[in-house]
Amino acid sequence: MIKDIAFTAYPSDNVKSTREWYEKMLGLKFSGAFEENGVEMYNEANVGPSCFALMTSQWVQRKPGSGVGVAFEVDDIEKTAKSLRDAGVTVEDIYTTPVCKVTSFDDPEGNKVTLHQSTR
Repeated sequence: MIKDIAFTAYPSDNVKSTREWYEKMLGLKFSGAFEENGVEMYNEANVGPSCFALMTSQWVQRKPGSGVGVAFEVDDIEKTAKSLRDAGVTVEDIYTTPVCKVTSFDDPEGNKVTLHQSTR
């Protein structure tokens, strides 16, 4: 049966520019592009034991903006949200639960990205 998550892939019409945005805004380090005819079709970043990937919308067969499932764990959600806001990203208000804090924003393709900080 299921033993791990191999990767989470978000659709993009321009993987290169979307990857550059994730590198600049969230500090992700991508491992290297898979290209066809000089076009970046796929790239992935290791995040803890998992992998976050950007994939062309034609490969993942989803429209950009349809990704909604990734939640990145952060050490300081207020600091991260402020840094994104200072860079011009519209970040939702931080919501506090008994066990965590969460907020969300859209990447340049309209995919929803969530930030999570455990408070346990």
